[in-house]
Amino acid sequence: MKASDNKSPTITDIARLAGVSSITVSRTFTAPEKVKPQTRERILQIAGQMNYVPNVFAQNIKNAQSPVIGIVTDDTFNQSYSWVIQELCRHAEERDYSVMIFTTRGSRESEARAVNTLVSYKAAGVVLSAISDAPDYDSSHLDILKNSATQLIQLDRQFDTSLPAVCVNDQRAGELIASVIREKGYRNILIVGGGEQSRITRERVTSICDNIPGDIRVTRLYADYRYDAAKEIIANHFSCGSIDYDAIVGINGAISLAASNVAVRWSLSPKVDFLSIDEIPNAEDFGLFYTCVVHDYEQWATVVAENLISAIEGRPWQRRTVINGFLKNHR
Repeated sequence: MKASDNKSPTITDIARLAGVSSITVSRTFTAPEKVKPQTRERILQIAGQMNYVPNVFAQNIKNAQSPVIGIVTDDTFNQSYSWVIQELCRHAEERDYSVMIFTTRGSRESEARAVNTLVSYKAAGVVLSAISDAPDYDSSHLDILKNSATQLIQLDRQFDTSLPAVCVNDQRAGELIASVIREKGYRNILIVGGGEQSRITRERVTSICDNIPGDIRVTRLYADYRYDAAKEIIANHFSCGSIDYDAIVGINGAISLAASNVAVRWSLSPKVDFLSIDEIPNAEDFGLFYTCVVHDYEQWATVVAENLISAIEGRPWQRRTVINGFLKNHR
């Protein structure tokens, strides 16, 4: 049974077939205890035959929030983001929340559209990794989220360091990489970061440079946190300048993967060592064991998920959490 061949069935269609008012049909889905059992059963039977799906958005217009959690990230290629998505989906399902995922691909317009959509849906919570964490980033389009009833937790990149967040101890990560550089005795290194104004890049690069001898030659290359964009920038750098580095340091896993990819094409590996803050995605599957600073993705994801759900439900939670890393594959 269908309302028509070209449109989805409506409450009005069901009401007509059931011989009741549209209000009664609406109550069957929003307040079933207010509808007589026999009438409710008949309405549900007709709705099932018509393949009717209730409009969750419409149902929640009068409510303070909807059972929706949003994830807005720049790029799901990032391993930590993938872990968070999986863990948040698991926690959300256990608590009867639905998850909406948006990938912004570095577009402020896409980020604004995603946030506006979630706020208009009265989402209970949002995990946001902003497209930029630069101090001069125009985040005015995010004011609607800050001023809404939707609970926000920033993941990794923060547009406002006073708001709730789960992030990495960038200074500590830089110190660990610096300790390897000192121990290995590298004399000429390339550090590849994200955007030059990115807080994360600046803190990690500064921490590395502040903790190594001043006579080490350091080249700073500012690229992009996204793999494809970073690869292009790194390739251009190698084609235009010196490539006699002892070691290349990637500020995150995607950048490190991009650097190693370009290095292989330029026949630099194994002439140059690679160091990375965060693991290089799937490198160990191919027998490549790079020295890296590891942040427990599972812990990171669990903290984000548990904090967001607790905040939504009014239980105690930690507004700001910093994840410390440790060295891996260092010998």
